[in-house]
This record gives sequence, structure tokens and C-alpha cells, in this order.
Amino acid sequence: MHSGTILATAVLVPWLLYTILKINKAAHYLQLSGYFSGRYLRWVMSNLQRVMGWPDLLPLAAVLLLWARQSTLAYFIWGLIYLMIAVALYNNQRQTGAKKKMVYTSRLKRLLILAAILVAALSFWAVQNLWTPAVHLETLAVLYIVSVLTWLLVLLANILIWPLEKAINFWYYQDAEQILADHSSLKVIGITGSYGKTSTKNFLNRILAERFNVLATPESYNTTMGVILTTRTRLKSTDEIYIVEMGARKKGDIKEICDLVHPSMGILTSIGEQHLETFKDLANIKRTKFELIQSLREGGIAFVNWDDENIRSLPTVPGIRYVRYGILSEDLDYRAGSIQYDSRGSVFTVCSRKGQQGVFRTRLLGRHNIYNILAATAVAYELGMDMATIALAVRNLAPVEHRLEMKRGKDYLIIDDAFNSNPVGSKMALEVLSKMEGSFKIMITPGMVELGSREYELNFEFGRAAAEVCDYVILVGPRQTQPIQEAFKEAHYPPDQYLVARNLNQALQHLSLIARPGSVVLFENDLPDTYNE
Repeated sequence: MHSGTILATAVLVPWLLYTILKINKAAHYLQLSGYFSGRYLRWVMSNLQRVMGWPDLLPLAAVLLLWARQSTLAYFIWGLIYLMIAVALYNNQRQTGAKKKMVYTSRLKRLLILAAILVAALSFWAVQNLWTPAVHLETLAVLYIVSVLTWLLVLLANILIWPLEKAINFWYYQDAEQILADHSSLKVIGITGSYGKTSTKNFLNRILAERFNVLATPESYNTTMGVILTTRTRLKSTDEIYIVEMGARKKGDIKEICDLVHPSMGILTSIGEQHLETFKDLANIKRTKFELIQSLREGGIAFVNWDDENIRSLPTVPGIRYVRYGILSEDLDYRAGSIQYDSRGSVFTVCSRKGQQGVFRTRLLGRHNIYNILAATAVAYELGMDMATIALAVRNLAPVEHRLEMKRGKDYLIIDDAFNSNPVGSKMALEVLSKMEGSFKIMITPGMVELGSREYELNFEFGRAAAEVCDYVILVGPRQTQPIQEAFKEAHYPPDQYLVARNLNQALQHLSLIARPGSVVLFENDLPDTYNE
């Protein structure tokens, strides 16, 4: 075998292993960024130490070695170093893993195929240069740069494939539009809000299933593509009601979904400060959430949480009937009252404007869950269901995963509110924790994110509220939780009653040391891997 072939193999095989690993990881972060190139690039630029860690310097040492001594032995040393790096990174990934696993969707597969083509082209070029007796430092330097800048390679692949993705999405949209047109008798209920939309969707789905054939968008499939996927793969000819959760990160997102599904009913659960990083201010959030009400068909019904001052401030849409629900406000069509909490959950009454009344018991905790159940109850009643049937369905409601979900630990009770956190939700979670009398109250949290210019202020307020409720707090992430730490200092919260952990694993280890029998542990938010420090 030609010596150049041996050298090329010694260099390219470990280089490919290392590069593929890094591409896979970069693609995962791109997926966590919603495939938005700008958001992904901002994350990369603010996490350069994580993107280009110290192992990336080792091949550079090998290249310098080649420059000092251009020999066959140096080639093999270069390849060996790359191989060791690849093995070390692979083992590290296997041990640490990711909190949210990469989902190999069709879109991600197409992206990885394009990235593989780019790497294959580079490999072919390298082989042409390396399969010679001569040493090519330029070729090795290019390979080194590419392995370090794999995040840029993934970004390039995402930009190059964008026109294809746009065309595919357009075809999917038209296909879903035709499917919905063929279901002319289908009643579509849209749900949006800054908080509570997923829970309300799940509760409504469970209640309406007592009488109707119902389809609801699964999990958090609340984007246009999520609704399209649900429509194309799950909608059946026998479905009578389609419940569509509608999320948004920018103005026009909800209108885009409404233009596809044409809802005749809409639920607006809340409007608050969330995703301020993209919305910039509360006014933009209000306009975007209002798109659901504006898009309702003539004669449609808008179910609105009248206790929310931001919803009350919205203008009225002509030709739409408003159904107002709440706990505190006047002039309500559906009201929840006589609310009590105990170890089994919550008990409350629901009264309609027309005098109908029911007593409801649920395993769910928190005032916001009562709002969500009340919204679902109002819709079900307007669709002809009676209070007794609705109350029976509510009794059997299962907690939404990671949303104030009660679980049993070894010797303590867990309140799992880790799915997401926002200023209103975190306040209500602390309210639930405060109701747990006679227990040692512990909270584990990384704080709240995507709150734009108000992120520090809102986390600071969250810290002050936590200081009044919690007996012990474990903060996850020294930088991310800085506002909460400052709030603790201002509130004179004892330093021996909280710990700042580097990551969730360290937080859980410390929890095992401080938790007492009978403790209640609140997990408030769990950030994706892009926020690891």
C-alpha cells in the first residue's frame, strides 16, 4: 500500500469521527433554536467557550509539530491525537447526555445529509492532496479549521437548504388546507395565551371526549408546521372537533395558523410578559394574541379570561360573541368560587350567568389550573354538555406532565413545574408551595429566560417572592440566577439556606443531602441544554 494512502487514512478517519460528532451536536443546538439561523448564531456567539473547547487546541499542537518536523511519524501522531479526541468526546457525550434529546425529524435528516455532502466534498479534496508522499500542511490546517468551525458548517447547511424547506413547507401547507376543506363540518377551536394554553387544550380535549370525536394537537405542537403535521397525519373523517393550540414568538404567527384552520371558537387564556426576547414589549404580545379573536369566523365565540387586565384592555371585535370567565371580576358568564386546596388536590364551584352550578374536584393544584378548567368548562357547556358530565370528566383529569405535577419522591413530595416558567406561572407555583403547611419547603430553579430587557427585573421579583415562601432554595447556574441571588441578599435571606449549583446534576446531589422526610420540593423550570453554563 502506498505510504500516502496510509497517511491519508491515519488522518482522515479520526478527523471524520471527530467532525461528525461535532456536527451532530451543532445540529442539536440548531434544532433547539427552532432552526432559526439568527437565534442559533446569537447562541453560538454568546457560548464560544462551549462551542470551541480546549480539546480543539490539541490538533493545532499536532499541526505545529508537523511544521517543526515534517515526517511520516508526525502524520501518525496527528491522526492519533484526533482519534483520542474523537473517543474522548464520544464517551463524554454518552455519560452526560442531553436533557432534551435530538429528534431526527425529516427536516433534520435533510440538514444532516447536506452537511454530510459538504464534509464528503471536503474529504475528497483532502484525499486528493494527502494521497501523495509529500506532506501538505495546508490541507491539515484546513481540516483543523473545519473541525473547529463545525457550527459554521451547520449554519451554512441550514442557510443553503432554506429554499428547499420553504418549498416543502408550502406543499405541506396546501395539502393540510385541502384536507381541512374536505372536513367542512369540522368545528375548530383555537387556544392561545402567554400561559395555560397547553393545559387548557388537554383539559378541553378530555372533557369533550365524553361526548364528541375530538382531535387535539399533541404535546406542544403549537407552530404552523406542528398544526400542519397533525392535520396531515392524525385528522380523521369521523372527527367532529379539532382543538388547535397556537403558539407565537413574533407578530403574525397566530394569524398564519388561523388562516389555515379557520377557527369558529377561540380561547384566550392570558397575556403576559413572555418571549420578550423576540416580541420586545408587551404591546406586541397583546397584538399577536389578539390575532386569534380577530381571525374568528363571523358569528364565532371568543372565550376570554376576564381577570386578566391585558385581555380586558383589548378592543371588541364586531360580529363575535364574547364569553367571559374568571374568579375575581364582575360581569362574568362563568365564575369559579369557594376554592379550597387539600392533600388530594382542589375543590371549587362553577356558576354560569344563567344560574347553572356544579361542584368540581380535581387532583390538580394551583389557581391557574382552575382558570384552565374553567375555560374548558365554559366551552363544553356552550357546546351542549351538562355540568354533571363536565364535573365527572374534571375529576378524572390527569396532571399535565411537568406542569405543577405532583409526584412522590423517596421521602418527600415533588411538585414538578419544570416544563416552562414565566412571571405569572412562577408566582402561582410559589402560591401552591406556600399552601403546604407543616412541611420543609425546597425549590430548585434556574430562573426564567426569554424575557428580554426585563429578564433581570422579573427574576429579581421572583427571587424576592421565593425568599418569603421557601425554607431552602437550590439555584441552577451561577450566571443565570444572578438576579435571584441579588434579591436574596436584599431580602436578607440566610446564605446557609440556599446553594448555587453549576448544573442540575449537582443540584439533585445536594437535594439528597438536605431533603427531610415530609419535605415538599418544587422544581420550577428546567432550561434546555443551550442554557448550560
